[in-house]
Amino acid sequence: MSLSISSHIGSMNEDIDIVKEGKDIMIGFNPKFVMDALKVIDDEEINLYMLNAKSPCFIKDDEGSFIYIVLPVNFNNPGAN
Repeated sequence: MSLSISSHIGSMNEDIDIVKEGKDIMIGFNPKFVMDALKVIDDEEINLYMLNAKSPCFIKDDEGSFIYIVLPVNFNNPGAN
């Protein structure tokens, strides 16, 4: 997975090894909301469930002990038609 973050503070690009099922999508999130969810999860690995670029992302575990929903944000995608 490729992560790109750009804000008034700075920018970052990072590639992360993942196991993926389904088609590729480009989706944007407010990084603060994603970090708020990740800060309270005490697991080494997490599961992200995303359907498309306009649907919420679900962060949950297999046991059902937590579920977090992060709403996507619109951003300009220069490669989209």
